[in-house]
Amino acid sequence: MTRKKWALLVVCILLLLGYFKFFYKTYSKDVVAKSADYIMALDVKRVTNTIIWNVLTTPSQWKKVSFSSSGGISWKDMVKIPDYVFVFHSAGQPANAWYTVLEIKNKNDFDKGLAHYHFEKRTGSNNMPEYFSNELGVEMIQNGNRLLLGNPAMENKDYIRGVANELFIRKQYASRETILKNVDANSHLAFQVLKNGFLQEDAVVKANFDKHSISIDALLTAKKQFSFEANDFSYQPSSLCALGFTQPGAALYGLLPGNTKEAVSKAINFNIDSLLLQSNQYYQLDIAGIKPRVDSAISYTYDDNFNPVEKVVVNNVLEPSFNFYVKGDSVSQLYNYWHSSGKLEKTEAGELFIPMPFVKSYCKKITTTELSVASGDYVLKTGGEQVHAVLFLNMMMSSIPAALLKYLPAGLLNAIANMESFQFVIKKNKEQLELHGSFIKKKNDQPLVDW
Repeated sequence: MTRKKWALLVVCILLLLGYFKFFYKTYSKDVVAKSADYIMALDVKRVTNTIIWNVLTTPSQWKKVSFSSSGGISWKDMVKIPDYVFVFHSAGQPANAWYTVLEIKNKNDFDKGLAHYHFEKRTGSNNMPEYFSNELGVEMIQNGNRLLLGNPAMENKDYIRGVANELFIRKQYASRETILKNVDANSHLAFQVLKNGFLQEDAVVKANFDKHSISIDALLTAKKQFSFEANDFSYQPSSLCALGFTQPGAALYGLLPGNTKEAVSKAINFNIDSLLLQSNQYYQLDIAGIKPRVDSAISYTYDDNFNPVEKVVVNNVLEPSFNFYVKGDSVSQLYNYWHSSGKLEKTEAGELFIPMPFVKSYCKKITTTELSVASGDYVLKTGGEQVHAVLFLNMMMSSIPAALLKYLPAGLLNAIANMESFQFVIKKNKEQLELHGSFIKKKNDQPLVDW
Protein backbone atom coordinates (compact mmCIF):
# COMPACT_ATOMS: atom_id res chain seq x y z
CA MET A 1 0.00 0.00 0.00
CA THR A 2 1.40 3.42 -0.96
CA ARG A 3 2.06 6.21 1.51
CA LYS A 4 -0.80 8.21 0.06
CA LYS A 5 -3.25 5.35 0.69
CA TRP A 6 -1.86 4.82 4.20
CA ALA A 7 -2.31 8.53 4.91
CA LEU A 8 -5.86 8.42 3.58
CA LEU A 9 -6.64 5.40 5.75
CA VAL A 10 -5.24 7.13 8.85
CA VAL A 11 -7.32 10.25 8.10
CA CYS A 12 -10.47 8.14 7.68
CA ILE A 13 -9.81 6.35 10.97
CA LEU A 14 -9.22 9.68 12.76
CA LEU A 15 -12.42 11.12 11.30
CA LEU A 16 -14.35 8.05 12.37
CA LEU A 17 -12.90 8.20 15.89
CA GLY A 18 -13.63 11.92 16.02
CA TYR A 19 -17.23 11.31 15.00
CA PHE A 20 -17.75 8.72 17.74
CA LYS A 21 -15.96 10.91 20.28
CA PHE A 22 -17.72 14.20 19.57
CA PHE A 23 -20.97 13.48 17.71
CA TYR A 24 -22.22 9.91 18.11
CA LYS A 25 -24.65 9.78 21.03
CA THR A 26 -26.69 7.17 22.83
CA TYR A 27 -29.28 7.45 25.58
CA SER A 28 -30.66 5.17 28.28
CA LYS A 29 -34.32 4.22 28.30
CA ASP A 30 -34.44 3.34 32.02
CA VAL A 31 -33.35 6.56 33.73
CA VAL A 32 -36.69 8.43 33.87
CA ALA A 33 -39.56 7.23 36.05
CA LYS A 34 -42.95 6.57 34.48
CA SER A 35 -44.52 9.04 36.93
CA ALA A 36 -42.40 11.94 35.59
CA ASP A 37 -44.36 15.02 34.53
CA TYR A 38 -41.39 17.32 33.84
CA ILE A 39 -38.22 16.08 32.13
CA MET A 40 -35.01 17.96 31.38
CA ALA A 41 -32.39 16.54 29.03
CA LEU A 42 -28.88 17.99 28.84
CA ASP A 43 -27.05 17.07 25.62
CA VAL A 44 -23.56 16.75 27.11
CA LYS A 45 -21.68 16.31 23.82
CA ARG A 46 -23.49 19.22 22.13
CA VAL A 47 -22.68 21.47 25.10
CA THR A 48 -19.05 20.31 25.17
CA ASN A 49 -18.58 20.76 21.42
CA THR A 50 -20.08 24.27 21.48
CA ILE A 51 -17.86 25.35 24.35
CA ILE A 52 -14.76 23.94 22.62
CA TRP A 53 -15.66 25.71 19.36
CA ASN A 54 -16.37 29.00 21.16
CA VAL A 55 -12.98 28.85 22.89
CA LEU A 56 -11.10 27.85 19.71
CA THR A 57 -12.59 30.79 17.80
CA THR A 58 -11.88 33.29 20.60
CA PRO A 59 -8.07 33.55 21.01
CA SER A 60 -8.38 35.97 23.92
CA GLN A 61 -9.79 33.11 26.03
CA TRP A 62 -6.97 30.66 25.32
CA LYS A 63 -4.90 31.81 28.28
CA LYS A 64 -7.76 30.71 30.56
CA VAL A 65 -7.63 27.14 29.33
CA SER A 66 -5.85 24.81 31.73
CA PHE A 67 -4.89 21.19 31.02
CA SER A 68 -3.54 20.50 34.49
CA SER A 69 -5.38 18.25 36.91
CA SER A 70 -6.02 19.06 40.54
CA GLY A 71 -5.22 15.47 41.47
CA GLY A 72 -8.19 15.20 43.85
CA ILE A 73 -11.41 13.25 43.65
CA SER A 74 -14.19 14.80 41.56
CA TRP A 75 -17.68 13.77 40.48
CA LYS A 76 -16.41 12.66 37.06
CA ASP A 77 -14.19 10.12 38.84
CA MET A 78 -17.13 8.76 40.83
CA VAL A 79 -19.82 8.48 38.14
CA LYS A 80 -20.05 8.08 34.39
CA ILE A 81 -21.20 11.15 32.52
CA PRO A 82 -23.65 9.92 29.84
CA ASP A 83 -24.27 11.56 26.46
CA TYR A 84 -27.63 12.75 27.79
CA VAL A 85 -28.24 13.65 31.42
CA PHE A 86 -31.96 13.38 32.24
CA VAL A 87 -33.38 15.24 35.24
CA PHE A 88 -37.05 14.76 36.09
CA HIS A 89 -39.80 15.67 38.51
CA SER A 90 -42.30 13.04 39.64
CA ALA A 91 -46.01 13.91 39.54
CA GLY A 92 -47.60 14.67 42.90
CA GLN A 93 -44.31 15.52 44.60
CA PRO A 94 -43.13 18.92 45.94
CA ALA A 95 -41.94 21.43 43.33
CA ASN A 96 -38.30 21.21 44.46
CA ALA A 97 -38.12 17.40 44.27
CA TRP A 98 -35.97 16.63 41.20
CA TYR A 99 -34.07 13.46 40.38
CA THR A 100 -31.47 12.04 38.02
CA VAL A 101 -29.99 8.56 37.55
CA LEU A 102 -26.25 8.00 37.05
CA GLU A 103 -23.95 5.00 37.02
CA ILE A 104 -20.94 4.39 39.28
CA LYS A 105 -17.74 4.66 37.27
CA ASN A 106 -15.20 3.23 39.68
CA LYS A 107 -16.12 1.63 43.02
CA ASN A 108 -12.89 2.67 44.75
CA ASP A 109 -13.13 6.26 43.51
CA PHE A 110 -16.80 6.32 44.43
CA ASP A 111 -16.00 5.30 48.03
CA LYS A 112 -13.22 7.92 48.15
CA GLY A 113 -15.65 10.52 46.87
CA LEU A 114 -18.17 9.67 49.57
CA ALA A 115 -15.52 10.35 52.18
CA HIS A 116 -14.19 13.43 50.39
CA TYR A 117 -17.63 15.06 50.14
CA HIS A 118 -18.61 13.98 53.68
CA PHE A 119 -21.55 11.79 52.74
CA GLU A 120 -23.35 10.03 55.57
CA LYS A 121 -24.85 6.58 55.12
CA ARG A 122 -28.12 5.24 56.46
CA THR A 123 -30.05 2.02 56.10
CA GLY A 124 -32.58 2.17 53.31
CA SER A 125 -35.50 0.04 52.18
CA ASN A 126 -35.18 -3.04 49.95
CA ASN A 127 -31.50 -3.34 50.96
CA MET A 128 -30.61 -0.23 48.94
CA PRO A 129 -27.91 1.89 50.67
CA GLU A 130 -28.73 5.59 51.08
CA TYR A 131 -26.21 8.44 51.25
CA PHE A 132 -26.80 12.11 51.97
CA SER A 133 -24.75 15.28 52.18
CA ASN A 134 -26.38 18.47 53.42
CA GLU A 135 -23.15 20.26 52.55
CA LEU A 136 -23.49 19.43 48.83
CA GLY A 137 -27.28 19.32 48.75
CA VAL A 138 -27.33 15.79 47.35
CA GLU A 139 -29.10 12.61 48.42
CA MET A 140 -28.40 9.24 46.77
CA ILE A 141 -29.92 5.77 46.76
CA GLN A 142 -27.73 3.00 45.37
CA ASN A 143 -28.95 -0.08 43.55
CA GLY A 144 -26.06 -2.20 42.33
CA ASN A 145 -24.02 0.05 40.06
CA ARG A 146 -26.76 2.65 39.65
CA LEU A 147 -27.51 5.79 41.67
CA LEU A 148 -30.65 7.84 42.09
CA LEU A 149 -29.70 11.42 43.02
CA GLY A 150 -32.18 13.76 44.66
CA ASN A 151 -32.55 16.77 46.91
CA PRO A 152 -31.97 16.23 50.66
CA ALA A 153 -34.18 19.24 51.42
CA MET A 154 -37.09 16.80 51.21
CA GLU A 155 -37.73 15.94 54.87
CA ASN A 156 -40.09 13.13 53.87
CA LYS A 157 -37.71 10.48 52.52
CA ASP A 158 -40.67 8.50 51.18
CA TYR A 159 -40.54 10.73 48.10
CA ILE A 160 -37.09 9.67 46.90
CA ARG A 161 -37.61 6.10 48.13
CA GLY A 162 -40.82 5.88 46.14
CA VAL A 163 -38.99 6.97 42.97
CA ALA A 164 -36.17 4.49 43.69
CA ASN A 165 -38.70 1.66 44.04
CA GLU A 166 -40.40 2.72 40.83
CA LEU A 167 -37.11 2.69 38.89
CA PHE A 168 -35.07 -0.06 40.51
CA ILE A 169 -37.64 -2.51 41.89
CA ARG A 170 -40.81 -2.17 39.81
CA LYS A 171 -38.82 -1.05 36.75
CA GLN A 172 -41.46 1.38 35.57
CA TYR A 173 -39.95 3.82 33.10
CA ALA A 174 -41.15 6.67 30.90
CA SER A 175 -42.00 5.49 27.39
CA ARG A 176 -39.47 5.57 24.57
CA GLU A 177 -41.68 8.06 22.71
CA THR A 178 -41.56 10.43 25.69
CA ILE A 179 -37.76 10.24 25.97
CA LEU A 180 -37.36 10.74 22.22
CA LYS A 181 -39.16 14.09 22.37
CA ASN A 182 -36.22 15.41 24.40
CA VAL A 183 -33.59 13.72 22.24
CA ASP A 184 -35.20 14.81 18.95
CA ALA A 185 -35.26 18.42 20.14
CA ASN A 186 -31.60 18.66 19.00
CA SER A 187 -30.82 21.37 21.51
CA HIS A 188 -28.29 21.93 24.26
CA LEU A 189 -31.03 21.66 26.86
CA ALA A 190 -34.58 20.38 26.36
CA PHE A 191 -37.28 20.78 29.01
CA GLN A 192 -40.38 18.66 28.43
CA VAL A 193 -43.71 19.35 30.12
CA LEU A 194 -46.18 16.50 29.74
CA LYS A 195 -49.78 17.38 28.91
CA ASN A 196 -51.70 18.45 31.99
CA GLY A 197 -54.60 20.58 33.12
CA PHE A 198 -53.32 23.44 30.95
CA LEU A 199 -51.55 21.76 28.01
CA GLN A 200 -53.49 19.78 25.44
CA GLU A 201 -50.24 18.21 24.14
CA ASP A 202 -46.75 17.63 25.52
CA ALA A 203 -44.53 20.68 25.10
CA VAL A 204 -40.75 20.87 24.74
CA VAL A 205 -38.84 24.03 25.60
CA LYS A 206 -35.51 24.23 23.77
CA ALA A 207 -32.48 26.17 25.03
CA ASN A 208 -29.37 26.77 22.91
CA PHE A 209 -26.33 29.00 23.11
CA ASP A 210 -23.40 30.27 21.06
CA LYS A 211 -20.67 32.86 21.63
CA HIS A 212 -23.10 35.75 21.61
CA SER A 213 -26.43 34.66 23.06
CA ILE A 214 -28.64 32.12 24.78
CA SER A 215 -31.98 31.40 23.09
CA ILE A 216 -35.13 29.77 24.46
CA ASP A 217 -37.95 28.56 22.20
CA ALA A 218 -41.18 26.61 22.62
CA LEU A 219 -44.53 25.99 20.97
CA LEU A 220 -47.48 25.42 23.33
CA THR A 221 -50.94 24.07 22.61
CA ALA A 222 -53.28 25.02 25.44
CA LYS A 223 -56.63 23.38 26.10
CA LYS A 224 -59.70 24.92 24.48
CA GLN A 225 -60.98 26.60 27.65
CA PHE A 226 -57.92 28.83 27.84
CA SER A 227 -58.20 31.92 25.64
CA PHE A 228 -55.43 34.36 24.75
CA GLU A 229 -55.58 37.73 23.06
CA ALA A 230 -52.66 39.57 21.48
CA ASN A 231 -52.16 43.34 21.48
CA ASP A 232 -49.96 45.92 19.74
CA PHE A 233 -47.42 47.25 22.26
CA SER A 234 -44.85 49.99 21.82
CA TYR A 235 -41.83 50.33 24.07
CA GLN A 236 -38.49 52.08 24.42
CA PRO A 237 -35.60 49.59 23.90
CA SER A 238 -33.34 51.84 26.01
CA SER A 239 -35.54 51.46 29.10
CA LEU A 240 -34.22 49.38 31.96
CA CYS A 241 -37.38 47.26 31.85
CA ALA A 242 -40.37 47.26 29.50
CA LEU A 243 -43.20 44.81 30.19
CA GLY A 244 -46.60 44.38 28.60
CA PHE A 245 -49.28 41.70 28.78
CA THR A 246 -52.92 41.28 27.86
CA GLN A 247 -55.58 40.50 30.45
CA PRO A 248 -55.39 36.78 31.35
CA GLY A 249 -58.59 34.87 30.60
CA ALA A 250 -60.76 33.75 33.50
CA ALA A 251 -59.74 30.08 33.16
CA LEU A 252 -56.03 30.95 33.09
CA TYR A 253 -56.26 33.41 35.99
CA GLY A 254 -58.15 30.77 37.95
CA LEU A 255 -55.05 28.54 37.84
CA LEU A 256 -53.17 31.02 40.04
CA PRO A 257 -53.11 29.58 43.59
CA GLY A 258 -54.75 31.58 46.33
CA ASN A 259 -51.53 31.81 48.39
CA THR A 260 -49.72 33.23 45.35
CA LYS A 261 -52.39 35.91 44.96
CA GLU A 262 -52.06 36.75 48.64
CA ALA A 263 -48.27 37.05 48.35
CA VAL A 264 -48.55 39.33 45.31
CA SER A 265 -51.24 41.44 46.99
CA LYS A 266 -49.02 41.84 50.03
CA ALA A 267 -46.06 42.86 47.89
CA ILE A 268 -47.97 45.56 45.98
CA ASN A 269 -50.03 46.70 49.00
CA PHE A 270 -53.45 46.20 47.40
CA ASN A 271 -55.65 43.32 46.27
CA ILE A 272 -54.43 41.94 42.94
CA ASP A 273 -58.00 40.83 42.10
CA SER A 274 -59.04 44.50 42.00
CA LEU A 275 -56.53 45.14 39.21
CA LEU A 276 -56.73 42.10 36.93
CA LEU A 277 -60.39 42.42 35.99
CA GLN A 278 -61.74 40.52 32.98
CA SER A 279 -63.08 43.63 31.23
CA ASN A 280 -59.58 45.13 31.06
CA GLN A 281 -57.63 44.88 27.82
CA TYR A 282 -53.94 45.08 28.67
CA TYR A 283 -51.28 46.37 31.07
CA GLN A 284 -47.89 47.94 30.45
CA LEU A 285 -44.95 48.84 32.68
CA ASP A 286 -42.03 51.04 31.65
CA ILE A 287 -39.09 51.48 34.03
CA ALA A 288 -37.00 54.10 32.26
CA GLY A 289 -34.13 53.66 34.71
CA ILE A 290 -32.95 53.77 38.30
CA LYS A 291 -31.95 57.29 39.21
CA PRO A 292 -29.96 58.56 42.21
CA ARG A 293 -31.47 61.17 44.49
CA VAL A 294 -30.03 63.02 47.45
CA ASP A 295 -32.39 63.01 50.40
CA SER A 296 -31.84 64.96 53.60
CA ALA A 297 -33.56 64.61 56.94
CA ILE A 298 -33.34 67.00 59.89
CA SER A 299 -33.27 65.76 63.48
CA TYR A 300 -32.34 67.39 66.76
CA THR A 301 -30.02 66.48 69.59
CA TYR A 302 -29.24 68.45 72.74
CA ASP A 303 -25.98 69.83 74.06
CA ASP A 304 -24.86 69.75 77.69
CA ASN A 305 -27.01 72.81 78.42
CA PHE A 306 -30.08 71.15 76.87
CA ASN A 307 -30.06 73.49 73.88
CA PRO A 308 -31.37 71.90 70.67
CA VAL A 309 -28.72 71.16 68.03
CA GLU A 310 -29.89 70.67 64.49
CA LYS A 311 -28.51 67.57 62.78
CA VAL A 312 -28.81 67.04 59.02
CA VAL A 313 -28.51 63.49 57.71
CA VAL A 314 -27.87 63.19 53.97
CA ASN A 315 -28.81 59.95 52.24
CA ASN A 316 -28.07 58.94 48.68
CA VAL A 317 -31.00 56.86 47.48
CA LEU A 318 -31.87 55.09 44.24
CA GLU A 319 -35.38 55.46 42.84
CA PRO A 320 -37.06 53.98 39.76
CA SER A 321 -38.44 56.29 37.11
CA PHE A 322 -41.49 54.34 35.96
CA ASN A 323 -44.95 54.38 34.47
CA PHE A 324 -47.62 51.68 34.89
CA TYR A 325 -50.48 51.90 32.40
CA VAL A 326 -53.85 50.13 32.38
CA LYS A 327 -56.19 50.00 29.38
CA GLY A 328 -59.70 48.61 29.70
CA ASP A 329 -63.34 49.06 30.62
CA SER A 330 -62.70 48.49 34.34
CA VAL A 331 -60.46 51.52 34.85
CA SER A 332 -63.20 53.53 36.62
CA GLN A 333 -63.93 50.58 38.92
CA LEU A 334 -60.24 50.29 39.81
CA TYR A 335 -59.88 54.04 40.34
CA ASN A 336 -62.94 54.17 42.61
CA TYR A 337 -61.70 51.18 44.61
CA TRP A 338 -58.36 52.87 45.25
CA HIS A 339 -60.17 56.02 46.34
CA SER A 340 -62.59 54.26 48.71
CA SER A 341 -59.83 52.06 50.23
CA GLY A 342 -57.56 55.03 50.99
CA LYS A 343 -54.88 54.20 48.42
CA LEU A 344 -54.94 57.72 46.95
CA GLU A 345 -54.18 61.03 48.67
CA LYS A 346 -54.80 64.43 47.12
CA THR A 347 -51.70 66.67 46.97
CA GLU A 348 -50.66 69.77 45.01
CA ALA A 349 -48.63 67.53 42.69
CA GLY A 350 -51.53 65.15 42.01
CA GLU A 351 -53.12 62.11 43.61
CA LEU A 352 -50.36 60.40 45.55
CA PHE A 353 -50.39 56.60 45.18
CA ILE A 354 -49.80 55.45 48.77
CA PRO A 355 -49.05 51.73 48.12
CA MET A 356 -45.76 52.80 46.46
CA PRO A 357 -43.73 53.87 49.53
CA PHE A 358 -40.17 53.93 48.13
CA VAL A 359 -40.79 56.58 45.44
CA LYS A 360 -43.42 59.31 45.15
CA SER A 361 -45.89 58.09 42.55
CA TYR A 362 -49.09 59.66 41.28
CA CYS A 363 -52.26 58.10 39.90
CA LYS A 364 -54.03 59.68 36.95
CA LYS A 365 -57.27 58.63 35.33
CA ILE A 366 -56.55 59.69 31.76
CA THR A 367 -59.87 58.68 30.18
CA THR A 368 -62.71 56.34 31.12
CA THR A 369 -60.63 53.45 29.74
CA GLU A 370 -57.07 54.59 30.59
CA LEU A 371 -55.25 54.93 33.90
CA SER A 372 -51.61 55.34 34.88
CA VAL A 373 -49.48 55.29 38.00
CA ALA A 374 -46.15 57.03 37.43
CA SER A 375 -43.24 58.38 39.46
CA GLY A 376 -43.01 62.14 39.69
CA ASP A 377 -39.95 62.41 37.45
CA TYR A 378 -41.16 60.08 34.68
CA VAL A 379 -41.17 61.56 31.16
CA LEU A 380 -43.28 59.76 28.55
CA LYS A 381 -41.46 59.20 25.25
CA THR A 382 -43.07 58.57 21.88
CA GLY A 383 -41.96 56.20 19.17
CA GLY A 384 -39.77 53.21 19.96
CA GLU A 385 -40.20 49.56 19.00
CA GLN A 386 -43.44 47.78 18.17
CA VAL A 387 -44.47 44.22 19.04
CA HIS A 388 -47.72 42.30 18.61
CA ALA A 389 -47.86 39.84 21.49
CA VAL A 390 -49.74 38.25 24.35
CA LEU A 391 -46.81 39.11 26.63
CA PHE A 392 -43.42 40.71 26.15
CA LEU A 393 -40.49 41.66 28.35
CA ASN A 394 -37.42 43.66 27.35
CA MET A 395 -34.75 44.23 29.97
CA MET A 396 -31.42 46.04 29.68
CA MET A 397 -29.43 44.10 32.24
CA SER A 398 -26.33 46.24 31.70
CA SER A 399 -28.30 49.25 33.00
CA ILE A 400 -28.91 47.75 36.44
CA PRO A 401 -26.94 49.89 38.93
CA ALA A 402 -23.99 48.16 40.58
CA ALA A 403 -25.38 49.16 43.97
CA LEU A 404 -28.38 46.89 43.37
CA LEU A 405 -26.43 44.03 41.81
CA LYS A 406 -24.53 43.47 45.04
CA TYR A 407 -27.69 42.05 46.61
CA LEU A 408 -27.78 39.15 44.15
CA PRO A 409 -26.28 35.74 45.06
CA ALA A 410 -22.69 35.36 43.85
CA GLY A 411 -23.56 32.52 41.46
CA LEU A 412 -26.36 34.47 39.78
CA LEU A 413 -24.24 37.63 39.64
CA ASN A 414 -21.46 35.76 37.80
CA ALA A 415 -24.00 34.28 35.41
CA ILE A 416 -25.43 37.66 34.34
CA ALA A 417 -22.31 39.81 34.70
CA ASN A 418 -21.56 39.71 30.97
CA MET A 419 -25.16 39.96 29.77
CA GLU A 420 -26.32 43.04 27.89
CA SER A 421 -30.04 42.40 27.63
CA PHE A 422 -32.87 39.91 27.93
CA GLN A 423 -35.95 39.66 25.72
CA PHE A 424 -38.94 37.38 26.14
CA VAL A 425 -42.12 37.33 24.06
CA ILE A 426 -45.22 35.16 23.78
CA LYS A 427 -47.03 35.45 20.46
CA LYS A 428 -50.25 33.87 19.27
CA ASN A 429 -50.04 31.66 16.19
CA LYS A 430 -53.58 30.51 15.37
CA GLU A 431 -54.43 28.15 18.26
CA GLN A 432 -50.88 27.89 19.60
CA LEU A 433 -48.54 30.07 21.62
CA GLU A 434 -45.01 30.76 20.41
CA LEU A 435 -42.46 31.46 23.13
CA HIS A 436 -39.11 33.01 22.38
CA GLY A 437 -36.51 34.35 24.77
CA SER A 438 -32.90 35.43 24.37
CA PHE A 439 -30.03 36.61 26.54
CA ILE A 440 -27.68 38.85 24.53
CA LYS A 441 -24.04 39.12 25.59
CA LYS A 442 -22.10 42.35 25.85
CA LYS A 443 -19.88 43.11 22.86
CA ASN A 444 -16.53 41.84 24.14
CA ASP A 445 -14.32 38.75 23.98
CA GLN A 446 -15.29 37.48 27.42
CA PRO A 447 -17.14 34.14 27.71
CA LEU A 448 -20.91 34.16 27.60
CA VAL A 449 -21.18 32.94 31.19
CA ASP A 450 -18.33 32.92 33.68
CA TRP A 451 -19.29 30.35 36.30
